[in-house]
Amino acid sequence: MRNTVVRVRLRLRKCSFGLLGCLLMAGVWATAARAEVIEEIIAQVNERIIVLSEYKRSLASLRQELAQESSGLELEGLFQERAKDALRDLIDQQLLVQKAAELGVNVESDVVRRLDEIRQQMNLPSLEALEEAVERQGMNYEDFRQNLRDSILTQRVIGREVGSRVLVSPEEISTYYEGHKQEFERREGVHIQQILISTEGKAEEEIPALRQKAEEALEKARKGEDFAALARQYSDDATASRGGDAGFFERGTMAPEIESAAYSQEKNGVSDILRIQYGFLILKLLERSEAGIPPLSAVENRIHERLYLQKVQPALRSYLTRLRGESYIMVKAGYEDTGASAEQSSAEKP
Repeated sequence: MRNTVVRVRLRLRKCSFGLLGCLLMAGVWATAARAEVIEEIIAQVNERIIVLSEYKRSLASLRQELAQESSGLELEGLFQERAKDALRDLIDQQLLVQKAAELGVNVESDVVRRLDEIRQQMNLPSLEALEEAVERQGMNYEDFRQNLRDSILTQRVIGREVGSRVLVSPEEISTYYEGHKQEFERREGVHIQQILISTEGKAEEEIPALRQKAEEALEKARKGEDFAALARQYSDDATASRGGDAGFFERGTMAPEIESAAYSQEKNGVSDILRIQYGFLILKLLERSEAGIPPLSAVENRIHERLYLQKVQPALRSYLTRLRGESYIMVKAGYEDTGASAEQSSAEKP
């Protein structure tokens, strides 16, 4: 593979095309130099390239994701297994992003909406504050935004070109339910959202203002404002970033006064303000489940999603194989593309 090292002089913070786009435009902008960046090209997908730093970031992101669920030897084993497909996934994404351009897919409004959702989840006052937060974490904001755009583009293409052709019939759902009823058996419990205005470490004279803050949040919630948005705005609890989603609690696992308030609500009902040890608590009941095996109607959507995912994965791989057959893909020796066919693998060898 030729030209495996590219020397680029560019202003990373000012580049509106993202790192990959900057590298491709190196020949145009070489004279506008400030800092030298050396990048090794490890793959080419049609006219686009994948560089070593992208690959390393992908591996780092994978390890971080897996570390949320496992650790130690288990983490290392999962990482080694999943890391084998890291380059394949980067190539697949490039194929889907390029297909989106071919189809004329535009997701700019979705990107702005998603950025604003991230801003709200982080309790930041503006998109400028989000940009500063991204930069403080050592990431280039344009890269961050481009990665988000590419993710939305790939989802849109998958939904349009693959997902729309995957059908799950009512008969398949019914058959699955009859054969897996025990999987859906559950105990009595509630799924709740919450807003907690913390009083921990607060002086006594601060309590009335905190109570007023809780009353303001409750008033807005009962007027129909989005509870998740209110939780992100008002709550001091760790669940604020999830829109106040506290999860599912079986009967008997919550404090008596909290459980009583939760079970006294109708679905989507909002409780009064509860004065608890840690502050002022407001609950919203999302769902209440009875003990036993629920009827098909209660789990139909879950079954549909499960069967859909079982079908869409092989359909997506088949679609990507077709895109690969229509594309020029070259991988540098020493790197493995696990999505390549035997013929493609042979062609990639220098």
